Amino acid sequence: MEKVIIYGAGARGRGIYNYLKKHGKEDVVAGFCDRNYKCMAVFDGKKIMSFEEACGYRLPFLVSITDADVDCVRQMIERQNGKWLCFDDMAGLFGKDRVSLNRDFCAFFHISGMDGYFESAEEMLEGFWGDGSPFLKRFQRLDLENVIELACGRGRHVPRYIHKAGKVTLVDILEENIEACKKRFGNEKNIFYYCNNGYNMEKLVSDSYTALFSYDAMVHFEMMDIYEYLRDICRVLVPGGMALIHHSNYTGDYRASFASAPNGRSFMGRDIFAYLAYRAGFEIVEQEVIDWGVKDLDCISLIQKTKN
Repeated sequence: MEKVIIYGAGARGRGIYNYLKKHGKEDVVAGFCDRNYKCMAVFDGKKIMSFEEACGYRLPFLVSITDADVDCVRQMIERQNGKWLCFDDMAGLFGKDRVSLNRDFCAFFHISGMDGYFESAEEMLEGFWGDGSPFLKRFQRLDLENVIELACGRGRHVPRYIHKAGKVTLVDILEENIEACKKRFGNEKNIFYYCNNGYNMEKLVSDSYTALFSYDAMVHFEMMDIYEYLRDICRVLVPGGMALIHHSNYTGDYRASFASAPNGRSFMGRDIFAYLAYRAGFEIVEQEVIDWGVKDLDCISLIQKTKN
């Protein structure tokens, strides 16, 4: 593959570079382009340059920024007769399809340098659990007798519901997160742990769980992975069991992925999710579109497994 210049030397751009480096592909990167190039001269030996200088290389730009300026950046590159790429376009370099590449990168990004995020997230829980939260009023409708928390991270939500629940199963794709939860909640006798593959929960018993929820995680998941999860959530829930899912409502760009969309959102919408859930065996109980730094960026969906 020809070399590229990563547009954006922030956390997302550095994450892409580190992912390439993990796989021995760092030589694909000729350098970085960033508006703050005067403040950041180099990263891991790769020059950080202005847009004007980067254009002189006549190389494709791998656009890594995830804010509302992404379309403007792409148009700016096109006006210079340049070529821009999404991270997905690198899939062949790794011998992966686009879905598995994005799943793998999202997991990698949450391992690399995320300790600070998980620590700060512990202090930002009122939006989830405070009075008037659109999540809380629906969470209170779940039967917590045997509940799954999907994509639990380091367990920031667990203290808010553990003593109201019967059995709790924490599920996450990252072994590091599962081990952190085991260490944190080791004295709790009603918590079970499962490190899964990122698209189903095949080791969990069918028709056994009364509820499942996922908050501030599935917003990043690939649509195809969400559908696979929905099918498996339907499998593991008891008839009439409910699932509460916080997902993306971003439909601004069909190429959207964790690497290149606003706040790392996947391509998904309220109605798309309802369609997928219905096809997987659910009825839609309630949905509410919510702001998340960007107006109407996300949606909370409460769904129920059909009883027959």
